[in-house]
Amino acid sequence: MQRSLRMQHWMGWLAAVMAAVWTSLAVAAAPVVVLPVTGAIGPASAAYVSRGLQQARDQGAQLVVLQMDTPGGLDASMRQIIQAILASPVPVAGYVAPGGARA
Repeated sequence: MQRSLRMQHWMGWLAAVMAAVWTSLAVAAAPVVVLPVTGAIGPASAAYVSRGLQQARDQGAQLVVLQMDTPGGLDASMRQIIQAILASPVPVAGYVAPGGARA
């Protein structure tokens, strides 16, 4: 009787560990996409970011990181990027890098 309870206890722990590992693997399988954006923002930059966000969605990415080092640029192109970010079903994070960069 006691042996049976011990076996049930260990089987419960094993099931819990397996569930935790399975969940971790499922989360780790979704990629994080990094889109470096450098130089002045223009129509090519806006198209690049929009295309990158679409590809991230198609890949099932869990996050898109915009790594930026830019002095700014054309207002219309920046607005296109903003609209693409707002329309993206994939969360987008902005990151200014490397040290001394600007955005």
